[in-house]
Amino acid sequence: MKDSRNEILQISLTITLCMLVGRLLSLESSVYLALFPTILMTKAKDHSWNGLYNTFKPAFLAAVAALIVTESFQDHPFIIWTISLFFIDFMRRKANNPAKLGQMIMPLFNWILIVVFAQTSEMDMPDRIREIFISMVITALIAKAMVTLFPKCRDKPKIMSTKMAYPTAQQVSYQHRFVSLALIGTGLAVLMNIDLISATFCMVPVIAAASQFNRKMYAEVVNRRFMTQIGGCALAVIFSVLMAGHQGVLLYYAAVLGALVFAITKLMVTSNAGSRDIHADALLATVLPIQLYLDSSQIGLESTFSRAWELTVTLGILYAAFRLTQYRVFTNQDD
Repeated sequence: MKDSRNEILQISLTITLCMLVGRLLSLESSVYLALFPTILMTKAKDHSWNGLYNTFKPAFLAAVAALIVTESFQDHPFIIWTISLFFIDFMRRKANNPAKLGQMIMPLFNWILIVVFAQTSEMDMPDRIREIFISMVITALIAKAMVTLFPKCRDKPKIMSTKMAYPTAQQVSYQHRFVSLALIGTGLAVLMNIDLISATFCMVPVIAAASQFNRKMYAEVVNRRFMTQIGGCALAVIFSVLMAGHQGVLLYYAAVLGALVFAITKLMVTSNAGSRDIHADALLATVLPIQLYLDSSQIGLESTFSRAWELTVTLGILYAAFRLTQYRVFTNQDD
């Protein structure tokens, strides 16, 4: 019981405080202070200094590598896209178990963000890298402080045995790699050629679905993301309505945000293992539009509705791809 309470406090306070810091610092890319703490606290298991370093290092290196590529070939988008395909394939080949599949999302998403923003916006990309680094440092410091203040009781021998129990590796076939390249690569190509930066965040469910090992898991991810992503946008809309006219009052914003994050986190921690991922995805889908679109001057309802529509279209395309290939599988079996 105490462990559950402390875990709820760890997660909810880390996310809330990081989002508040992002609001106070007025960073151009304050969304990272919602993205990083949520993924860290809901997906990562090791919150030691070494664990935090290992969690953030691949994402930061991917962002730096993407910056180097985009700056070197800024007038040749096809070369940038081709190099991105090699990076996508490299990450997919390494992800041979469920743990590594989860670990590949943040580096791959950071690469895509830098590539798309460099091609379709006038942002200063080196400044964006600095803000990514600052966001990682702030997230690590706040997360470590919360873990220290609200420790969970653990049996040390149990930790040792857990560390030795590595997930079973699965063979990453050419088909797995082709599906990832086709879906993620096509999505990246579209984003590089349209002026719709907000749709870049729709790549998170695309990456999650495209990296699955079989059709059943793919369908489960798409169906789950329909519920969590659209539901998260709905919760963000309710939050924005509650904040209407008071979004500039920091204490009110902190209280309502903290209550919302605490409620979702409590549902996540007290649920069974199967439902935990659903609540974790919903939490991320809720805090991202809040951090992206709500500020002291506007509540961002239109942008949140637009994000929900973009996610619906993206997930609809993923579902349509599943149904079309399912028909082809059945046809081949009949022949």
